[in-house]
Amino acid sequence: MNSQFDKSAFSILLKRALGNRTQKSFAEDIQMSKEHLSRLVTQKRETPPTIDTLTKIALNSQNRVSLQELLSVCGYDPNTISVPATINHMMETVKLALSHIPYDFSEHLCDNTSFYQMTSCFANGPIHRWYFHFLSDNTFGTVEHELSTNLLSLISKEMKSDDKISFVTSIPLLFQYYMEHRPHNLNLNLSFILINEHTLTVSKEIVLQTASSIPYEVLNNYTFPSNPE
Repeated sequence: MNSQFDKSAFSILLKRALGNRTQKSFAEDIQMSKEHLSRLVTQKRETPPTIDTLTKIALNSQNRVSLQELLSVCGYDPNTISVPATINHMMETVKLALSHIPYDFSEHLCDNTSFYQMTSCFANGPIHRWYFHFLSDNTFGTVEHELSTNLLSLISKEMKSDDKISFVTSIPLLFQYYMEHRPHNLNLNLSFILINEHTLTVSKEIVLQTASSIPYEVLNNYTFPSNPE
């Protein structure tokens, strides 16, 4: 970590992340005491927050600030941030499953500050880009808030009708929760993928929503087959 912590710049980003919310409300969202948050806003803390805290701030900023911006003013190098082991295992599983899809595609890993950690681009066909967002293994404790944040991120991002987005988890209860709280008014191709963490295979993928321009049967060609345990 770089020793340079720009308290002033961080305070500006933090105020932008708060928006019209009170410090008390925002502190609860990012699981921080109101007193601690106040010290950061008023530049009374000499050391930067942890990367985990910065991630929570970015996720709860309603897309007003990015993790990249927060890391930069806090002196962290985004290129040195490692991907959690659980997410890395899920990424490897998805890569293996993609290798069995009968379509030509190129794979792109996103940087650690992106909402999507991996993207597959198809040369031709009804789907052009397939984005993957991997849920960490500590998400279930705040599942309702995380779901709202993830759906807000989808709403605020420009997506095309030939894009597909998949949320990926290895936690069956989390998979079931998303299934029970699926969105019904988003014009996009959205699915949820459950990974078997023991065999590192795709247990199932369920299409939650399809864009009006792509029939369900067509999107099904870009869906991983189920592997019952």
